[in-house]
Amino acid sequence: MNNTSVKLLVSISLAILFYMVPVQATEQKNLPDVQYYGYKIVHHMGLEVDHIEQYGFNTFDHPRIADYRSFVITPALDHFYSKAVADVRFGPVIIDMPAKDNRYSSLQIFDMEHHTIFDKVTIKDGERFVLVHEDYKGKLPKGTIVKTTSNFPFIFVRTQSFNFNNDKLANSIRHEARMYGLREAVELPNPKDTHALIQWTIDNSKPYKQTKDLMAKAAKIYTPAMHKETFENLKGFLASGGVSGNVGMFEAIDDPAGGTHKVRAAGTLLGHLGLPVHHAYYQQLPVTKTGKRLSGANGPFVLTIPYKPGVDLFWSVTRYGSNTFLPLNPADIGNNDIQAYNGFNTEPDKNGNVTFTFSKTDPKDGSYWMPVMDSGYYILARYYGPAATLNGNTAKDILYKGTPLEKKFDTVKF
Repeated sequence: MNNTSVKLLVSISLAILFYMVPVQATEQKNLPDVQYYGYKIVHHMGLEVDHIEQYGFNTFDHPRIADYRSFVITPALDHFYSKAVADVRFGPVIIDMPAKDNRYSSLQIFDMEHHTIFDKVTIKDGERFVLVHEDYKGKLPKGTIVKTTSNFPFIFVRTQSFNFNNDKLANSIRHEARMYGLREAVELPNPKDTHALIQWTIDNSKPYKQTKDLMAKAAKIYTPAMHKETFENLKGFLASGGVSGNVGMFEAIDDPAGGTHKVRAAGTLLGHLGLPVHHAYYQQLPVTKTGKRLSGANGPFVLTIPYKPGVDLFWSVTRYGSNTFLPLNPADIGNNDIQAYNGFNTEPDKNGNVTFTFSKTDPKDGSYWMPVMDSGYYILARYYGPAATLNGNTAKDILYKGTPLEKKFDTVKF
Protein backbone atom coordinates (compact mmCIF):
# COMPACT_ATOMS: atom_id res chain seq x y z
CA MET A 1 0.00 0.00 0.00
CA ASN A 2 1.49 3.38 -1.02
CA ASN A 3 1.56 6.53 1.11
CA THR A 4 -1.42 8.04 -0.68
CA SER A 5 -3.49 4.90 -0.03
CA VAL A 6 -2.48 4.91 3.63
CA LYS A 7 -3.39 8.60 3.93
CA LEU A 8 -6.76 7.98 2.31
CA LEU A 9 -7.48 4.96 4.52
CA VAL A 10 -6.60 6.91 7.67
CA SER A 11 -8.77 9.88 6.62
CA ILE A 12 -11.67 7.53 5.85
CA SER A 13 -11.30 5.80 9.22
CA LEU A 14 -11.22 9.12 11.08
CA ALA A 15 -14.25 10.34 9.15
CA ILE A 16 -16.22 7.24 10.05
CA LEU A 17 -15.25 7.52 13.74
CA PHE A 18 -16.22 11.21 13.78
CA TYR A 19 -19.48 11.00 11.89
CA MET A 20 -20.92 7.52 12.21
CA VAL A 21 -22.73 7.37 15.53
CA PRO A 22 -25.98 5.48 16.20
CA VAL A 23 -29.27 7.07 15.22
CA GLN A 24 -31.18 8.26 18.26
CA ALA A 25 -34.97 8.13 18.29
CA THR A 26 -35.32 11.81 19.22
CA GLU A 27 -37.98 14.26 18.22
CA GLN A 28 -37.05 15.97 15.00
CA LYS A 29 -36.86 19.74 14.92
CA ASN A 30 -36.13 22.24 12.20
CA LEU A 31 -32.84 24.10 12.48
CA PRO A 32 -32.17 27.50 10.87
CA ASP A 33 -31.54 27.33 7.11
CA VAL A 34 -28.04 28.67 7.63
CA GLN A 35 -27.14 25.45 9.44
CA TYR A 36 -28.49 23.21 6.70
CA TYR A 37 -26.74 25.24 4.04
CA GLY A 38 -23.53 25.37 6.04
CA TYR A 39 -23.66 21.62 6.49
CA LYS A 40 -24.07 21.00 2.78
CA ILE A 41 -21.16 23.25 1.84
CA VAL A 42 -18.81 21.86 4.48
CA HIS A 43 -19.63 18.26 3.59
CA HIS A 44 -19.25 18.80 -0.16
CA MET A 45 -16.22 21.06 -0.07
CA GLY A 46 -14.43 18.98 2.54
CA LEU A 47 -14.53 16.06 0.13
CA GLU A 48 -13.51 18.31 -2.78
CA VAL A 49 -10.49 19.63 -0.89
CA ASP A 50 -9.48 16.07 0.00
CA HIS A 51 -9.64 15.17 -3.68
CA ILE A 52 -7.53 18.15 -4.75
CA GLU A 53 -4.92 17.36 -2.11
CA GLN A 54 -4.57 13.81 -3.42
CA TYR A 55 -5.00 14.22 -7.19
CA GLY A 56 -4.76 17.89 -8.07
CA PHE A 57 -6.97 19.37 -10.79
CA ASN A 58 -8.25 17.87 -14.05
CA THR A 59 -7.24 14.37 -12.96
CA PHE A 60 -9.62 11.45 -12.50
CA ASP A 61 -9.66 9.20 -9.47
CA HIS A 62 -10.99 5.73 -10.37
CA PRO A 63 -11.79 3.99 -7.05
CA ARG A 64 -13.16 0.49 -6.61
CA ILE A 65 -16.88 0.05 -6.08
CA ALA A 66 -17.50 0.95 -2.45
CA ASP A 67 -17.85 -1.49 0.44
CA TYR A 68 -18.27 -1.36 4.22
CA ARG A 69 -14.85 0.32 4.65
CA SER A 70 -15.65 3.26 2.40
CA PHE A 71 -16.85 6.74 3.22
CA VAL A 72 -18.99 7.39 0.17
CA ILE A 73 -22.48 7.56 1.77
CA THR A 74 -25.13 5.23 0.31
CA PRO A 75 -23.01 4.26 -2.73
CA ALA A 76 -24.46 2.60 -5.81
CA LEU A 77 -22.86 -0.83 -6.13
CA ASP A 78 -23.54 -1.69 -9.77
CA HIS A 79 -21.44 0.95 -11.46
CA PHE A 80 -17.98 2.41 -11.05
CA TYR A 81 -17.42 6.01 -10.04
CA SER A 82 -14.74 8.25 -11.53
CA LYS A 83 -14.23 11.67 -9.95
CA ALA A 84 -12.27 14.83 -10.69
CA VAL A 85 -12.16 18.52 -9.82
CA ALA A 86 -11.78 20.87 -12.78
CA ASP A 87 -9.84 24.15 -12.78
CA VAL A 88 -11.53 26.62 -15.15
CA ARG A 89 -9.71 29.77 -14.02
CA PHE A 90 -7.53 29.90 -17.13
CA GLY A 91 -9.92 28.79 -19.85
CA PRO A 92 -11.87 25.76 -21.04
CA VAL A 93 -11.40 22.26 -19.65
CA ILE A 94 -12.06 19.49 -22.16
CA ILE A 95 -13.66 16.25 -20.92
CA ASP A 96 -13.47 13.35 -23.37
CA MET A 97 -15.85 10.52 -22.55
CA PRO A 98 -14.76 7.18 -24.05
CA ALA A 99 -16.49 4.91 -26.53
CA LYS A 100 -18.22 1.95 -24.92
CA ASP A 101 -20.64 -0.90 -25.50
CA ASN A 102 -24.35 -0.65 -24.65
CA ARG A 103 -23.81 -0.23 -20.92
CA TYR A 104 -24.96 2.90 -19.09
CA SER A 105 -22.47 5.68 -18.47
CA SER A 106 -23.05 9.30 -17.58
CA LEU A 107 -21.35 12.61 -16.92
CA GLN A 108 -22.51 14.86 -14.10
CA ILE A 109 -21.08 18.23 -13.07
CA PHE A 110 -21.64 19.98 -9.72
CA ASP A 111 -20.94 23.55 -8.73
CA MET A 112 -19.12 24.30 -5.49
CA GLU A 113 -22.42 24.60 -3.60
CA HIS A 114 -23.43 21.02 -4.49
CA HIS A 115 -25.99 21.78 -7.20
CA THR A 116 -26.09 19.78 -10.41
CA ILE A 117 -25.34 22.10 -13.32
CA PHE A 118 -25.18 19.37 -15.98
CA ASP A 119 -26.01 15.66 -16.34
CA LYS A 120 -26.21 13.45 -19.41
CA VAL A 121 -26.21 9.77 -20.37
CA THR A 122 -23.19 9.53 -22.67
CA ILE A 123 -23.39 8.02 -26.15
CA LYS A 124 -21.88 4.75 -27.33
CA ASP A 125 -19.31 6.34 -29.65
CA GLY A 126 -17.91 8.64 -26.98
CA GLU A 127 -18.22 12.41 -26.94
CA ARG A 128 -16.47 15.62 -25.97
CA PHE A 129 -17.62 18.19 -23.42
CA VAL A 130 -16.15 21.66 -22.96
CA LEU A 131 -16.44 23.02 -19.42
CA VAL A 132 -15.88 26.77 -19.12
CA HIS A 133 -16.47 29.57 -16.62
CA GLU A 134 -19.38 31.71 -17.72
CA ASP A 135 -17.16 34.83 -17.73
CA TYR A 136 -14.71 33.36 -20.26
CA LYS A 137 -14.66 35.39 -23.50
CA GLY A 138 -12.16 33.46 -25.61
CA LYS A 139 -12.61 30.97 -28.41
CA LEU A 140 -14.10 27.60 -27.51
CA PRO A 141 -13.19 24.21 -28.99
CA LYS A 142 -15.86 21.98 -30.51
CA GLY A 143 -17.96 19.91 -28.16
CA THR A 144 -20.95 20.22 -25.86
CA ILE A 145 -20.45 23.51 -23.97
CA VAL A 146 -21.14 23.49 -20.23
CA LYS A 147 -20.89 26.82 -18.39
CA THR A 148 -20.21 27.14 -14.68
CA THR A 149 -20.11 29.90 -12.07
CA SER A 150 -17.49 28.02 -10.01
CA ASN A 151 -13.72 28.03 -10.45
CA PHE A 152 -13.51 24.42 -9.29
CA PRO A 153 -16.58 22.36 -10.31
CA PHE A 154 -16.76 18.68 -9.39
CA ILE A 155 -16.86 16.12 -12.21
CA PHE A 156 -18.59 12.77 -11.66
CA VAL A 157 -18.61 9.89 -14.16
CA ARG A 158 -20.58 6.68 -13.74
CA THR A 159 -19.79 3.49 -15.70
CA GLN A 160 -22.15 0.55 -15.32
CA SER A 161 -20.76 -2.76 -14.10
CA PHE A 162 -22.44 -6.07 -14.77
CA ASN A 163 -20.32 -7.92 -12.21
CA PHE A 164 -19.59 -5.36 -9.49
CA ASN A 165 -15.81 -4.98 -8.92
CA ASN A 166 -15.06 -7.96 -11.14
CA ASP A 167 -16.22 -6.32 -14.39
CA LYS A 168 -12.82 -5.73 -15.98
CA LEU A 169 -14.30 -4.27 -19.17
CA ALA A 170 -16.23 -1.60 -17.27
CA ASN A 171 -13.10 -0.76 -15.30
CA SER A 172 -11.10 -0.49 -18.52
CA ILE A 173 -13.68 1.72 -20.24
CA ARG A 174 -13.79 4.29 -17.47
CA HIS A 175 -10.02 4.59 -17.39
CA GLU A 176 -10.19 5.93 -20.96
CA ALA A 177 -11.92 9.13 -19.82
CA ARG A 178 -9.62 12.15 -20.24
CA MET A 179 -9.48 15.77 -19.09
CA TYR A 180 -7.37 18.55 -20.60
CA GLY A 181 -6.89 22.11 -19.41
CA LEU A 182 -4.52 24.57 -17.81
CA ARG A 183 -4.23 24.23 -14.06
CA GLU A 184 -2.29 25.71 -11.21
CA ALA A 185 -1.87 24.78 -7.57
CA VAL A 186 -3.85 26.80 -5.04
CA GLU A 187 -3.69 27.30 -1.31
CA LEU A 188 -6.38 25.03 0.09
CA PRO A 189 -8.40 25.61 3.27
CA ASN A 190 -8.10 23.28 6.23
CA PRO A 191 -10.97 20.77 5.72
CA LYS A 192 -11.58 20.81 9.49
CA ASP A 193 -12.04 24.59 9.52
CA THR A 194 -15.73 25.10 8.73
CA HIS A 195 -15.40 28.90 8.37
CA ALA A 196 -12.45 28.56 5.99
CA LEU A 197 -14.21 25.97 3.80
CA ILE A 198 -17.27 28.16 3.35
CA GLN A 199 -15.24 31.32 2.74
CA TRP A 200 -13.07 29.50 0.17
CA THR A 201 -16.25 28.49 -1.64
CA ILE A 202 -17.45 32.09 -1.64
CA ASP A 203 -14.09 33.31 -2.94
CA ASN A 204 -14.14 30.85 -5.85
CA SER A 205 -17.77 31.08 -6.97
CA LYS A 206 -20.01 33.77 -8.36
CA PRO A 207 -22.76 34.22 -5.77
CA TYR A 208 -26.28 33.01 -6.40
CA LYS A 209 -28.96 35.48 -5.36
CA GLN A 210 -30.87 32.62 -3.71
CA THR A 211 -28.00 31.68 -1.36
CA LYS A 212 -25.66 34.68 -1.16
CA ASP A 213 -26.86 35.83 2.27
CA LEU A 214 -26.86 32.28 3.71
CA MET A 215 -23.29 31.73 2.50
CA ALA A 216 -22.07 35.00 4.02
CA LYS A 217 -23.71 34.25 7.37
CA ALA A 218 -22.52 30.63 7.45
CA ALA A 219 -18.93 31.74 6.80
CA LYS A 220 -19.11 33.72 10.04
CA ILE A 221 -21.11 31.53 12.42
CA TYR A 222 -21.02 27.89 11.25
CA THR A 223 -18.87 25.87 13.66
CA PRO A 224 -17.85 22.19 14.00
CA ALA A 225 -20.29 21.94 16.91
CA MET A 226 -23.12 23.16 14.67
CA HIS A 227 -21.95 20.72 12.01
CA LYS A 228 -22.28 17.81 14.44
CA GLU A 229 -25.70 19.02 15.63
CA THR A 230 -26.92 19.37 12.04
CA PHE A 231 -25.60 15.92 11.14
CA GLU A 232 -27.57 14.33 14.00
CA ASN A 233 -30.68 16.26 12.98
CA LEU A 234 -30.39 15.19 9.34
CA LYS A 235 -29.65 11.57 10.21
CA GLY A 236 -32.75 11.36 12.36
CA PHE A 237 -34.72 13.13 9.64
CA LEU A 238 -33.73 10.44 7.14
CA ALA A 239 -34.22 7.54 9.56
CA SER A 240 -37.78 8.68 10.26
CA GLY A 241 -38.62 8.76 6.56
CA GLY A 242 -38.46 12.52 6.26
CA VAL A 243 -37.67 12.42 2.55
CA SER A 244 -39.01 10.45 -0.39
CA GLY A 245 -35.69 9.44 -1.91
CA ASN A 246 -33.70 12.04 -3.84
CA VAL A 247 -36.66 14.30 -4.59
CA GLY A 248 -35.44 17.92 -4.64
CA MET A 249 -31.93 17.09 -3.43
CA PHE A 250 -29.57 17.54 -6.36
CA GLU A 251 -31.26 19.84 -8.87
CA ALA A 252 -29.82 23.14 -10.06
CA ILE A 253 -30.23 26.14 -7.77
CA ASP A 254 -33.06 27.58 -9.90
CA ASP A 255 -34.78 24.31 -10.83
CA PRO A 256 -38.45 24.36 -9.71
CA ALA A 257 -38.03 20.72 -8.65
CA GLY A 258 -35.38 21.69 -6.10
CA GLY A 259 -36.20 21.10 -2.45
CA THR A 260 -35.76 23.02 0.79
CA HIS A 261 -32.33 23.67 2.27
CA LYS A 262 -32.98 20.86 4.76
CA VAL A 263 -33.84 18.40 1.99
CA ARG A 264 -30.78 19.41 -0.04
CA ALA A 265 -28.57 19.02 3.04
CA ALA A 266 -30.06 15.58 3.71
CA GLY A 267 -29.00 14.70 0.18
CA THR A 268 -25.37 14.67 1.23
CA LEU A 269 -26.21 11.73 3.50
CA LEU A 270 -28.57 9.89 1.20
CA GLY A 271 -26.04 10.11 -1.62
CA HIS A 272 -23.38 12.78 -1.94
CA LEU A 273 -23.10 13.68 -5.66
CA GLY A 274 -26.46 12.07 -6.35
CA LEU A 275 -28.41 12.44 -9.59
CA PRO A 276 -31.49 14.63 -10.09
CA VAL A 277 -34.83 12.81 -10.20
CA HIS A 278 -35.32 13.24 -13.95
CA HIS A 279 -32.14 11.18 -14.51
CA ALA A 280 -32.50 8.60 -11.73
CA TYR A 281 -35.20 8.31 -9.09
CA TYR A 282 -33.91 7.07 -5.71
CA GLN A 283 -36.40 5.79 -3.15
CA GLN A 284 -35.36 5.27 0.46
CA LEU A 285 -37.32 2.60 2.34
CA PRO A 286 -36.59 2.89 6.10
CA VAL A 287 -39.68 1.20 7.58
CA THR A 288 -42.23 -1.55 6.89
CA LYS A 289 -45.77 -0.78 5.73
CA THR A 290 -46.81 -0.65 9.40
CA GLY A 291 -44.08 1.86 10.23
CA LYS A 292 -41.77 -0.58 11.99
CA ARG A 293 -38.07 0.20 11.61
CA LEU A 294 -36.24 -2.22 9.31
CA SER A 295 -34.05 -4.46 11.46
CA GLY A 296 -33.09 -8.09 11.58
CA ALA A 297 -34.37 -8.10 15.17
CA ASN A 298 -37.86 -7.28 13.87
CA GLY A 299 -38.01 -10.37 11.69
CA PRO A 300 -37.93 -10.95 7.92
CA PHE A 301 -39.02 -8.21 5.56
CA VAL A 302 -40.30 -9.17 2.10
CA LEU A 303 -40.41 -6.79 -0.87
CA THR A 304 -41.93 -7.70 -4.25
CA ILE A 305 -41.54 -5.37 -7.22
CA PRO A 306 -42.07 -5.65 -11.00
CA TYR A 307 -39.05 -6.92 -12.93
CA LYS A 308 -39.91 -4.37 -15.62
CA PRO A 309 -41.11 -1.39 -13.56
CA GLY A 310 -41.06 1.22 -16.33
CA VAL A 311 -37.57 2.63 -16.87
CA ASP A 312 -35.58 3.44 -19.98
CA LEU A 313 -32.27 2.32 -18.47
CA PHE A 314 -32.17 -0.02 -15.44
CA TRP A 315 -33.12 -0.45 -11.78
CA SER A 316 -31.37 -1.68 -8.63
CA VAL A 317 -32.17 -2.52 -5.01
CA THR A 318 -29.41 -2.02 -2.41
CA ARG A 319 -29.36 -2.49 1.35
CA TYR A 320 -27.28 -0.32 3.73
CA GLY A 321 -26.58 -0.31 7.46
CA SER A 322 -28.60 2.42 9.18
CA ASN A 323 -25.66 3.41 11.39
CA THR A 324 -23.04 3.71 8.65
CA PHE A 325 -24.99 4.42 5.43
CA LEU A 326 -22.73 1.80 3.82
CA PRO A 327 -22.89 -1.86 2.68
CA LEU A 328 -22.57 -4.38 5.49
CA ASN A 329 -19.34 -6.10 6.48
CA PRO A 330 -19.52 -9.69 5.14
CA ALA A 331 -17.98 -10.88 8.41
CA ASP A 332 -21.11 -9.66 10.22
CA ILE A 333 -23.56 -11.49 7.92
CA GLY A 334 -22.16 -15.00 7.83
CA ASN A 335 -19.38 -14.14 5.35
CA ASN A 336 -21.97 -13.42 2.68
CA ASP A 337 -21.29 -10.49 0.36
CA ILE A 338 -24.81 -10.04 -1.00
CA GLN A 339 -25.32 -6.27 -1.08
CA ALA A 340 -27.38 -5.36 -4.17
CA TYR A 341 -29.69 -6.77 -6.82
CA ASN A 342 -30.68 -5.46 -10.23
CA GLY A 343 -32.12 -6.62 -13.53
CA PHE A 344 -28.87 -8.34 -14.47
CA ASN A 345 -28.51 -10.68 -11.50
CA THR A 346 -32.22 -11.52 -11.06
CA GLU A 347 -34.97 -13.12 -13.14
CA PRO A 348 -38.73 -12.51 -13.01
CA ASP A 349 -41.15 -15.06 -11.61
CA LYS A 350 -44.16 -16.30 -13.57
CA ASN A 351 -46.03 -13.12 -12.66
CA GLY A 352 -43.26 -10.86 -13.92
CA ASN A 353 -42.14 -9.87 -10.42
CA VAL A 354 -38.98 -10.14 -8.32
CA THR A 355 -39.23 -10.91 -4.60
CA PHE A 356 -36.52 -10.04 -2.06
CA THR A 357 -36.33 -11.27 1.52
CA PHE A 358 -34.31 -9.25 4.03
CA SER A 359 -33.55 -11.49 7.00
CA LYS A 360 -30.76 -12.85 9.18
CA THR A 361 -31.00 -16.33 7.66
CA ASP A 362 -31.64 -17.52 4.13
CA PRO A 363 -35.39 -18.29 3.76
CA LYS A 364 -34.63 -20.76 0.94
CA ASP A 365 -38.05 -20.11 -0.55
CA GLY A 366 -37.05 -19.03 -4.04
CA SER A 367 -36.88 -15.34 -3.22
CA TYR A 368 -33.67 -13.34 -3.52
CA TRP A 369 -32.10 -13.21 -0.06
CA MET A 370 -30.42 -10.12 1.39
CA PRO A 371 -28.76 -10.81 4.77
CA VAL A 372 -29.27 -8.19 7.49
CA MET A 373 -28.32 -7.49 11.11
CA ASP A 374 -30.15 -6.61 14.32
CA SER A 375 -28.60 -3.12 14.29
CA GLY A 376 -30.93 -1.98 11.50
CA TYR A 377 -30.79 -1.21 7.82
CA TYR A 378 -32.55 0.70 5.07
CA ILE A 379 -33.17 -0.01 1.40
CA LEU A 380 -32.59 2.18 -1.62
CA ALA A 381 -34.43 1.39 -4.84
CA ARG A 382 -32.94 3.24 -7.81
CA TYR A 383 -34.73 3.76 -11.13
CA TYR A 384 -32.50 5.06 -13.94
CA GLY A 385 -34.30 6.68 -16.84
CA PRO A 386 -37.71 6.85 -15.12
CA ALA A 387 -40.61 6.89 -17.60
CA ALA A 388 -44.36 7.46 -17.32
CA THR A 389 -44.89 3.71 -17.11
CA LEU A 390 -43.05 3.74 -13.76
CA ASN A 391 -45.98 5.57 -12.16
CA GLY A 392 -47.58 3.31 -9.56
CA ASN A 393 -44.93 0.59 -10.02
CA THR A 394 -42.18 1.80 -7.70
CA ALA A 395 -41.19 0.03 -4.50
CA LYS A 396 -42.83 2.74 -2.39
CA ASP A 397 -46.03 2.68 -4.44
CA ILE A 398 -46.33 -1.05 -3.86
CA LEU A 399 -45.18 -1.20 -0.24
CA TYR A 400 -47.18 1.67 1.23
CA LYS A 401 -50.29 1.73 -0.97
CA GLY A 402 -53.47 1.68 1.11
CA THR A 403 -51.62 2.17 4.40
CA PRO A 404 -51.49 5.20 6.73
CA LEU A 405 -47.97 5.81 5.39
CA GLU A 406 -49.07 6.20 1.76
CA LYS A 407 -49.29 9.99 1.93
CA LYS A 408 -46.05 10.33 3.91
CA PHE A 409 -44.20 8.30 1.25
CA ASP A 410 -45.85 9.93 -1.72
CA THR A 411 -43.99 9.30 -4.99
CA VAL A 412 -43.02 11.37 -8.00
CA LYS A 413 -45.12 11.13 -11.14
CA PHE A 414 -43.41 11.11 -14.52
